[in-house]
Amino acid sequence: MIRRFNYTKREKISRKDIKITLQIDGEKIWFEADLSELKSYDLPPDSPIFVEAYRQTNWVRFDFGKINSITPPNVCDISSFGTYEGILFRVKVTDSEKGKLLAEADQIPCVLPEEKDSPLEPLLKIRPQNLGAEIYRIDYSDERNGPILLINSYAGNYERIGRNPAFDSLVYPAVLREVLRMILYVEDQFEITDRSDWRSRWLIFAKSFPGSGKMPENKDDKDECNEWIDKVVSAFCKKVKTFEKFSEFWSHEA
Repeated sequence: MIRRFNYTKREKISRKDIKITLQIDGEKIWFEADLSELKSYDLPPDSPIFVEAYRQTNWVRFDFGKINSITPPNVCDISSFGTYEGILFRVKVTDSEKGKLLAEADQIPCVLPEEKDSPLEPLLKIRPQNLGAEIYRIDYSDERNGPILLINSYAGNYERIGRNPAFDSLVYPAVLREVLRMILYVEDQFEITDRSDWRSRWLIFAKSFPGSGKMPENKDDKDECNEWIDKVVSAFCKKVKTFEKFSEFWSHEA
């Protein structure tokens, strides 16, 4: 089936036509992208293709050749993200001469090799909502998928706010701390029982950071629990360079 495009405006590529598979070997993370369906779109054959991996404000771009000659890089290394949790992808097709964006697919989930038919959902989904005077709030009403970060819809474009370096460096460590407190103190879960359970996914995420230490066994020792949570948040901040992000942002504001 050929899809007709109007080149006077940007068009959307169906996310179902893009297949991103993650590969993990120790601390090395890379991806493979099947973009063969792009040839079924009526796009200029010499249009360059780019694939971007991103999480919050971090992103990296890869050149995948052109529509008529899709040529992936030898290795699409995304180890700099530290962990695959929350990584999404976007595909961009541009004009060969002016670089104008012709078509795009965004928020593409990825799959692990052993889960080829099961796309990985982002660990923390973001949604806009009227929160009155609050800028953000964590919503736990979705029992199946877990916490949702609500950003005040009247504060501006919630996606741009979520990617802002100041918001990123100040809010996400606080969100991680709150969610872990919810899991340990309220949900009373200290074991990774089922990967499909959101509590287990968050605990796996927490344990993935070097320096996070051994998980506590129960909530009876609050000092031990609080110490572990502090270690996790500190390790998270170190891994994603929270201090550097805020310092760079603040240097332009001061």
